[in-house]
Amino acid sequence: MTAATGSRTAESQPKPYPIRVRSERRAMLALARAEARRLLLHPLVLVALVAYLALVLWPGGEPEDAYPVLQDVDRETQLGQLLLGLAVMVAVNLAVLRSHRRGTDATFTVLVLPPWRRTVAHVLSALPTVLLGALIVAGQFTAAALKPGAVGRGSVSELVTGPLLILLPAALGVLLARVARSAFVAPLAVIAFVAVSMVFVADSRSPAWLRGMTPVLFDEGARPLPSDLLGRPAAEHALYLLALAVLVTAGAVLLSGGRTRAVRATALGALGVVVAAVVLQGMAPSDAVRAAREAATRDPAKLQDCERRGITTYCAFPEFTPWTDEWARVTDRVRTLAGEPDASRALTVRQKVAALDGPSGTTEVQPAAPGEVTATTAWGGERELEFAASVARGLVVGHERYEGAYCDARGVLMVWLAVRATRDGEAMFDRTGDDFNSPGVIQAPATAVALRSRELAVVQALFARPGGEVERKVKASWAELSASGTTTDRAAALLGVTAPTETADDREYQCA
Repeated sequence: MTAATGSRTAESQPKPYPIRVRSERRAMLALARAEARRLLLHPLVLVALVAYLALVLWPGGEPEDAYPVLQDVDRETQLGQLLLGLAVMVAVNLAVLRSHRRGTDATFTVLVLPPWRRTVAHVLSALPTVLLGALIVAGQFTAAALKPGAVGRGSVSELVTGPLLILLPAALGVLLARVARSAFVAPLAVIAFVAVSMVFVADSRSPAWLRGMTPVLFDEGARPLPSDLLGRPAAEHALYLLALAVLVTAGAVLLSGGRTRAVRATALGALGVVVAAVVLQGMAPSDAVRAAREAATRDPAKLQDCERRGITTYCAFPEFTPWTDEWARVTDRVRTLAGEPDASRALTVRQKVAALDGPSGTTEVQPAAPGEVTATTAWGGERELEFAASVARGLVVGHERYEGAYCDARGVLMVWLAVRATRDGEAMFDRTGDDFNSPGVIQAPATAVALRSRELAVVQALFARPGGEVERKVKASWAELSASGTTTDRAAALLGVTAPTETADDREYQCA
């Protein structure tokens, strides 16, 4: 009886069995889910996320924000993603080092997961944060695209770059934890990355292949460009970031003991893609893009769509034609304030770019031909005042060449027309002395409209008078006010104000 019972008891005991790969995968995914929750709730990640969302959702903004250019908006999403990615890098690094800090590394030897699978789990734990970053990018870009004044088109590759700027630092944080068991390494890596990117790699004078190796391609210029002229290797750069993230992950797995053929093949393949992507970025822009930039800068009429409205013809690059209504509103307002016969002078409003150096160029556009006035690829706020000054100069002077400050009645007339034709024009004109401008200077699209202090005082005196009264006097004396020989004293007398005495500073100006 005892022997039989002992035999049945022995047969009923479960037999040991080898751990299957499927069990390891389940455990790895379970660890990734647990670490993903920890990562999303990490204080550093939460602070970075709140700061990022505050920048995106902060009310107000500049007037230009009502007229976004989408091929610039897609790039603007990337810096916030990089901020979040750097926070994730430090947080993931701390998560991998948690067992070392707490002295529990030895207990992992009895668990289902080998070290290399725990490494993969930590990389996978960053994917929900990457997805959250992608949702923010999609919302930010969609909100801009839905604004009535939005123009242009975004790039999927540029938008994908943002979430990759979270994935790559996360993988790098895991790798650093496998290389050095110190919590100070990741923060030092953040500092080194920012220093190298901002000081060396981001320099526009650096070789294209070197700039392509930085996570973010810095090439912001003075004004937006039509999307066909950008020539940014966005797809190649996104591929570079993805391949680099895979390479870094494979390196971390190899250091953790996962020296399988699949991991080694993945590392070699990712390395090849990284090198190829760097080379392709160094070859941008293509010859076709360079030719298009040359044509857009030298002879924009070849690439533009034109629309005639009354006696004004509006020519713009195809993506910017929705702004024609805005240009027409300002142009018609300037004509309404002007006197005959110049109020009925035929004009062509032509959009111009300085695209020879690509998006990183800072050169200004060239003056338009006689009979044309210049519009740029930016709109809203002070850009409206600048365009109004361009139209006023087209009616009064007839050209955009800069010959000096306007030391006579024409300067008073042009600035008064520009300010009165612009919404909130007086407030914007008062701010012209801020930043790098001098008081009385309107940075019109091609060349500035500049006044001396004497002419500026006359304009300010006109603003203090009733607008209708000044408008009637302008129209009644238009022929004399728009003549090149009419002095500032005579202009002030015709308009019912007093001009101050010319000062020594006034006499130092080069007058047109």
